[in-house]
Amino acid sequence: MNIILVDDEPLALKMLKNAVSEAVPDAEINAFTKPREALAFAEKRPIHIAFLDINMQFISGIEMAKKLKAIYPKVNIIFSTGYEEYALDAMKLYASGYLLKPVCIEDVCEVMKNLRYSVEHSKRLIIKCFGNFEVFCDYQPIKFKLSRTKELLAYLVDRNGALCSSAEIVSVLFEDFNNRDYYQKLRRDLINTFDELGLSQCIIVKHGGISINRDEVECDYFDFLDGKISAKPSEYMTQYSFAEYSPVNKE
Repeated sequence: MNIILVDDEPLALKMLKNAVSEAVPDAEINAFTKPREALAFAEKRPIHIAFLDINMQFISGIEMAKKLKAIYPKVNIIFSTGYEEYALDAMKLYASGYLLKPVCIEDVCEVMKNLRYSVEHSKRLIIKCFGNFEVFCDYQPIKFKLSRTKELLAYLVDRNGALCSSAEIVSVLFEDFNNRDYYQKLRRDLINTFDELGLSQCIIVKHGGISINRDEVECDYFDFLDGKISAKPSEYMTQYSFAEYSPVNKE
């Protein structure tokens, strides 16, 4: 479970971190005094829960919550503040909780029992397409043996579950049919890595083709196509040239 804490008051942030660390000892917790740094972190690493101070300089907790929701529609937002008058605004964002400072362990334990979105049953494979393409298993980055295996996976995701032939993939990724042998190495690396991680159900291989299994993946691009994200949060798969021709860039 990944949790971020954001409060521009260092002492309040320290107290919040102590309370959350004791209430949720198995979680990975990252604390930030600068909201922009927290947002940059969220662009790179999936998060389950965000504890946000509401009254912050430059960007309010309410505005930050909206930005996080655009990236992760099912992130649990928990506000912490010294002011009760923000409660209505917080509830409009379907927040999972609203805590008054100073936050104590008991408060955190109680709010964790009533999260709006489950974290125990979330899918193990998480893929981020907006911004740079990134892939995670159990919230840890997946490392492939071959550097371009990640690009192969990105193309399968971009094809939105369609079965892709070897000829199609080679022509798009390499623009040279002489690279078939290298493609087969990438394909084996992808399948073997997913097998080792217990993610074999996330890839479909049949009739000489390969595809991503949409039903087994948590992916912001799929959420966007399904209407779960109302607006494209940021640029799409910025490191891959083939993404320029994706339907998402024509919206």
